[in-house]
Amino acid sequence: MRPSDPDPFFWIELPGTTNNLGKFQKFILDHAKGHQIQVDITGKVELVLEEVLLNIMNHAYSGGQQGTIKAGCVFSDEGKFIVRIIDQGSPFDPSSIPEPDTTLSVEERNIGGLGIFLVRKLSDHVLYKRVDGQNILDIGFKI
Repeated sequence: MRPSDPDPFFWIELPGTTNNLGKFQKFILDHAKGHQIQVDITGKVELVLEEVLLNIMNHAYSGGQQGTIKAGCVFSDEGKFIVRIIDQGSPFDPSSIPEPDTTLSVEERNIGGLGIFLVRKLSDHVLYKRVDGQNILDIGFKI
């Protein structure tokens, strides 16, 4: 995909509320399953989507504001299924969060960060950028 290419993603855009979680997942997973992606990969995609989308729904918008979330997917020429999530919430770069020390007991660990850890472990790449007031998160899965 080159920057001059037309947008190759298939998109869904909905209010960023938890009652839309299933609609986002169904849209992305239907595209994955339509290309016969292996069940173990679609399972990873489903878990990652849930973690990322719920984080946006619960934390991206301050003061009870609600915004929209745009989710898209594409099959790359490099053999990856790429999911892109876009929101206009507070800037949040998941790559800035250090990996949790999993050698510590639950009581000794800092609260938070395990979801991002899960996203990193289940996917093959995570890329974040902030452009024109939007968080853009690309998550790739080798197929």
